[in-house]
Amino acid sequence: MKSKNLALTNGIVGLVGGIILLFGGWFIAGGILSDAANGSVSGTSGAAGFLTILKIAILALGIIALIYYKGDDRVNTAPGVLLIVGGAIALIPFLGWVGGIITIIGGSLYLATLKHFSQPQA
Repeated sequence: MKSKNLALTNGIVGLVGGIILLFGGWFIAGGILSDAANGSVSGTSGAAGFLTILKIAILALGIIALIYYKGDDRVNTAPGVLLIVGGAIALIPFLGWVGGIITIIGGSLYLATLKHFSQPQA
């Protein structure tokens, strides 16, 4: 049961995190506008910090899942590799949206593998 929960977590974090990364530039722009209006730096630094933590979490979940599902026939290696690549590319400045697209694909592949967990492992 534990392995199904990890796949479900990776799928949800991949989809939701990828969508947030896709619009991350707009969140930063909103923080810049808010900071300019208020004369502070809390909006931009807060949004940037949240996005950085999300990118590292996606990268870490991809690595954990790749190690955990090694040798398991129910889960292919492609979703984990896509989460790792998506998280790594998202860490590069101005490429967060590309990492978001790759992360969405990896998360959807994890959600597609959930149907294999109802079957006994071969």
